[in-house]
Amino acid sequence: MHVASAKFGGNALPNQVFRLNWCWISVEKDQYTVDENTKYLVVNLNRRGYLGETAFVTINTEDGTAEKGEDFTSRANRQVQFNPGQTSGKLKIRIMKDDTFERSETFTIVLSEPFMGVLEYPDRAVVEITDGSDESTVYIPDEKYVVEEDIGELLIPIKRKGDISKELMVVCSTKPDTATGTTPTTVLSYSDYISRPEDHNSVIRFDQGEDEKPCRIVIIDDSLYEEQETFQVVLSMPMGGRIGEEFSATEVVIAPDDDDEPVFYFSEEEYRVDESDGYVEVQVWRTGTDLTKTASVTVRSRKTSQQSAESGQDYVGISKNLDFPPGVTMQTVRITILDDLGQPVLEGPETFDLVLRMPMNAALGEPSRTTVVINDSVSDLPMMSFAQPVYDAEESDGQVTVMVVRTGDVSHASTVRCYTRQHTAQVMMDYDERPNTDDSIITFEAGEKEKPCVVVLVNDTDYEEEEQFRLVLGSPSSDSALAASIGAQNETLIKVHDEEDKPIIKLGQVKFTVNEPKFDDEYAIVEIPVIRTGDTSKTSIVRVHTKDGSAKSGLDYLPLSMEVKFGKNVTKRIVEVEVLYDGEREMRESFTVLLKNDRNMIAETRDKKAIIYIEEMNRMADVTFPLPPQVVSLMDYDDMVDARDKPPAGYPVVCVTACNPKFTDYDKTGSLCTTENINETLTRYRWRVSAPSGQDGVTNRLRDVESTTYFTSTREITLDSIYFGPNSRVQCVARAVNSDGDPGLESTSEPVTISSTEGLCQQRVAGTIGADPFTAKMRYTGAEDPDHPNLIRLSVTMPHIDGMLPVISTQELANFEITLSQDGTRIGLHKCSNLLDYDEVDTRYGFITDETKNPNIVGETQPYQYSSDLRGEKALRFYRNLDLESCLWEFVSYYDMSELLTECGGQIGTDGQVLNLVQSYVTLRVPLYVSYIFHSPAAVGGWQHFDLQSQLRLTFVYDTAILWQDGISAPPEAQLQGYLYPTGMRINGDGRLVVNFRTEARFRGQFVLDHPGSQLTSMVMSGENDRLTFTLENIRSQTTFNQPDQEWEFISDYAVRDYSGTYQIKLVPCTTTTDQTYSLPIVCTPREPVTFDMDVRFQQVSDPVATEFSLNTQFHLLAKRSLWLSDGSMGFGEGSDTAFAAGDTMFGRIMVDPVQNLGDSFFLTIEKVYLCTGIEGYVPKYSPDEGEYGCVAESPKLLHTMKVLDKGAPNTVVEEWSSVPFNAVLAIDDPSAATLTNQAGSDGFRMDATPLFQVSSGRTWFIHAIYTVRSEENRNRGLRKRSITFHSITAANEDSSEILLPRYRRSGTLPPEEVEQIGKNGMGTNLHRVMLNFTATGRYNEPDDQIDIGPGDGNYDMAPNEKENMIPYIPIAAVICAVALLACCIFAVCAFRRRKKRTETKTVTTVYNTPSQSTDASEV
Repeated sequence: MHVASAKFGGNALPNQVFRLNWCWISVEKDQYTVDENTKYLVVNLNRRGYLGETAFVTINTEDGTAEKGEDFTSRANRQVQFNPGQTSGKLKIRIMKDDTFERSETFTIVLSEPFMGVLEYPDRAVVEITDGSDESTVYIPDEKYVVEEDIGELLIPIKRKGDISKELMVVCSTKPDTATGTTPTTVLSYSDYISRPEDHNSVIRFDQGEDEKPCRIVIIDDSLYEEQETFQVVLSMPMGGRIGEEFSATEVVIAPDDDDEPVFYFSEEEYRVDESDGYVEVQVWRTGTDLTKTASVTVRSRKTSQQSAESGQDYVGISKNLDFPPGVTMQTVRITILDDLGQPVLEGPETFDLVLRMPMNAALGEPSRTTVVINDSVSDLPMMSFAQPVYDAEESDGQVTVMVVRTGDVSHASTVRCYTRQHTAQVMMDYDERPNTDDSIITFEAGEKEKPCVVVLVNDTDYEEEEQFRLVLGSPSSDSALAASIGAQNETLIKVHDEEDKPIIKLGQVKFTVNEPKFDDEYAIVEIPVIRTGDTSKTSIVRVHTKDGSAKSGLDYLPLSMEVKFGKNVTKRIVEVEVLYDGEREMRESFTVLLKNDRNMIAETRDKKAIIYIEEMNRMADVTFPLPPQVVSLMDYDDMVDARDKPPAGYPVVCVTACNPKFTDYDKTGSLCTTENINETLTRYRWRVSAPSGQDGVTNRLRDVESTTYFTSTREITLDSIYFGPNSRVQCVARAVNSDGDPGLESTSEPVTISSTEGLCQQRVAGTIGADPFTAKMRYTGAEDPDHPNLIRLSVTMPHIDGMLPVISTQELANFEITLSQDGTRIGLHKCSNLLDYDEVDTRYGFITDETKNPNIVGETQPYQYSSDLRGEKALRFYRNLDLESCLWEFVSYYDMSELLTECGGQIGTDGQVLNLVQSYVTLRVPLYVSYIFHSPAAVGGWQHFDLQSQLRLTFVYDTAILWQDGISAPPEAQLQGYLYPTGMRINGDGRLVVNFRTEARFRGQFVLDHPGSQLTSMVMSGENDRLTFTLENIRSQTTFNQPDQEWEFISDYAVRDYSGTYQIKLVPCTTTTDQTYSLPIVCTPREPVTFDMDVRFQQVSDPVATEFSLNTQFHLLAKRSLWLSDGSMGFGEGSDTAFAAGDTMFGRIMVDPVQNLGDSFFLTIEKVYLCTGIEGYVPKYSPDEGEYGCVAESPKLLHTMKVLDKGAPNTVVEEWSSVPFNAVLAIDDPSAATLTNQAGSDGFRMDATPLFQVSSGRTWFIHAIYTVRSEENRNRGLRKRSITFHSITAANEDSSEILLPRYRRSGTLPPEEVEQIGKNGMGTNLHRVMLNFTATGRYNEPDDQIDIGPGDGNYDMAPNEKENMIPYIPIAAVICAVALLACCIFAVCAFRRRKKRTETKTVTTVYNTPSQSTDASEV
């Protein structure tokens, strides 16, 4: 160090060297932390630098939050000495401990006044005194507490240590684990303790000086059995202290409560059952306080030590798991007992045990074992009974044999008496008695199971009605140790018939032939025997009379009507009929003799009809053909020289006489015909045909063809191909007629054989039966069809076979001799068939039209194919439907819906919902009968036919929800599980319900209908109708036992209208072992039936109004005024027949079906409108013949009915319902509806829908309208005039309040007067359902601010402000109405008294008839 030295005198010594040797002293660190429990704080001092000298430093303390004398002690100005060479020094400061918790406190150590040294940083140190040991600490002393459920409350100790001089608060809360808690105010089920929430309600408070407090926890002692459960008790959120490190939480264990555990046991220690009972039911009980859990136990069978029954021989062994759902205390186990039915042997009592094993959620109680005793001492006793309850016998048999059967143990001999007891049959007169003595004993030897009991019958000659007597079994015995017995069938009824002695009267023959007398004064006698057989001991009287045929009474024979009396023992009478000479040349004629029933009603009449043929014996023949006629095919008519020897099949043949210019030798015979004066055009023909020749070439006899049809004749020059086939022989007989019309002799052609190889189409195979299939279609043409719009097209196509006559009809075909003839029954029965010519059909179209040629075919396929002179117009119209090129018949016709239903036998039904799809449908079904007819000379009636039947369906589809997509499962408590999936539902032709479904077994085995080892059977039951029974059938099953799919069907045994309800389908499950393979018959163990509940909503609903009453009108309910006022030409779309909400206005419109095209010539006028609703879903309909009048007349099936509109008597209507007005107005009374009323064939009304909502939700309303359809000139005739007198009388005598209340029930209500006129004179009626939407408010109604009437009709305008201005007038109007109502009531009382004294005046309505139209009934 260089310094300058100067004296005060001014002398100076510059740059002098001055050396200082010192040291640096400091505290080791500037921060110290010490616990209050530490006795001393040692502070280290460091020295560096020059250490050669002794140095000192002074140490003082400065108080902070810690105060000297209270928290620490230290001397003031204390020095620390550093000896030479010493680098460190120590300073001890005593820390003072107390029991009061203080937070950390500080003071400062300060170095000062160093000697032989200087201070450096840090020369100060801050000391922090901590007091953690004195902080108030809370803790739980134990880690776990184990308690019983019935302890009531648990006190968990909370301890405190440290400074307890102040208050402390801590939250003691609970946390659930396996045990759950609940709040004190809402104790919930299945809770184990009262929860302590982590909030201020769970605070534990320690006052000054308190070191322990309890945490109270309430343990809930319930009746539920539970295993060991735990929850936590936790300390949190301390105030005035902290949570200790020992146990801030503890686990509380609630030990299981054995008193709550349920137990399983058998109800009895022993069960006794007869071997024939088939099964024994054993009850397994579960008792205890806790039955809330699902429990299970296994029931097993095992052998007993003595007299053990054998499993598989005496019973079906089981090892069954019983599931007890919550709350169930008892389950029944059924054990099948096997009866040795095949070979009964008396075995005595045998036993086996049932034991309980493997309980779950319960324990085993006593008794856990029960013994089943099987006793066959009754069922295997020898038992004798009759085989049948009733036997029928003929008196002529001489005896009746009744079988007595023995069951049970047949290894010993047995006897029984079989004796008689008389009833209507008398001993000795009708049978020989078997007395109740040992003479009537029947003995069964060992092993015999059946013996006859013979009764001798007395055969006399007197006829007796059915007589009866009884056979009885009695006095059974056996040589076995036990006695024999008699079964339930200990009596049988013997019915004795006497058919051999039954008196019968009949004609001796059914056909007679007599020759007509040759001269006027002659007559011939026909003797007709009338024969009686059987009992002739009584007198019978029958009447015999004649009936005209082609022979006429008085001209050809003398009529006869006489009584023939058969006295005692008379067996035969002769009736004579005189045949006269009529002086005319005729073909064979005939008449009929008929036999009537016995007047004394003693004898039965049979063979009651006989035909008498009168053959004419000509004395001479005036004219005859020069040569016999020739038979050729119509194909060869123009070329007789080269005509085929064998005409081809399938085309007509023609009879060519010698006087026909087509005849081969006409150049020679023509002059002879002229000489004989023969008129060829008057020639009379008849034909003879034989059956086809056999393979051996043997021909059959020729027979006259007399089977004419409605389109062919056998008396014409040609013979249609339907009368012959391949290998048939055909012969014609021609009778010449002179120019005066007098017939001559007949000439017979040589028979020709029809070719078996040549024909127009395929030929019928000889020796075969049946017919080729046909194709039938039915479709809706739609509005786009230009020729047949909105009709249903019905077409039938079938292959043609040569000689075949195809017949189609919607009615069953039978008795073709009459059906194919000109008889009127053909027209009356088969209205939709090809049996009717075009001018005979009642429908708009038919299968046969007036066309004789197919417009799609150009020219003739064969010669004379379209010749009406040779074939006839009717035949050409029929064969127009045959295409000879393709050899196909095609019959097409068009019908509307009404014709298919009323004329064609069609039916509209619902097949319900397609259960596994998203659509439902309604089906129109039309039956179709098709017959392939061939002429057969040997067949009865001349026709051989093969009949086919089908049913055409036209389906209207609509969307619906998917039903039962997930199937129907078995109930959870069922022993075995499975699923049922409905697949189809329909109504069959008999109106019976048919349901198809499939099942999926969730066990090893199958569902079965029944089992021979069990009396259980699968069945279907109706919950709503216990009298409705069903037939269940298994259609198909998978050949496996591993959860097989099975298809089923059940059909109701009879038909009802409403099938809605819940159906219980009980199916018997039959289980197998895991190692068993599938085989037939199925070997399995039957179990308790599994029940499936199926909900069905299915009704058969008929049309509400029949054809004759609706006059083919359409009834629409519209939601929009614009549609109501439109002309309807574009349809109404979705605005028609919609659902109405409260506040909507319903616009009703009735219009003549546009399909009728009546134009402007007819007008429709609505006369009355009714409202009604049925009881229990009843749908009203209008059918006077069945006593149903829709909404017009009262009925016990209607809940409410009222008239809301009446054009002729408006004061008689109901204006409101439940104080809500209808505001019903006819269109004719509504100025804004002029557009509608001016339309021909349409009328309407409107009313509010709100009153209809004043009944319970789901109620269905119907609107019933009565209207008239009249021509323009009669439009205003016969309408009721609005008479003041009429209105006042009606109003005075009808209490409107009575109408508003539910109707008074009474039977025998007469129909209203207007009912008699409906369906006549242009008055019609129609019904419509009103669909309501109870979940919405008015949505559809258009605003009425301005109503457009249409061009030229003016406008009816009402602005919104005008509506508002009308509101103040409503109270004034109400007051005026009230006064008027009071006056009307006074007037009504007076008028009511006068009304009793006079006769009510009736108004007669006169209208003109309009054509009756078919039904187009509207029903939703």
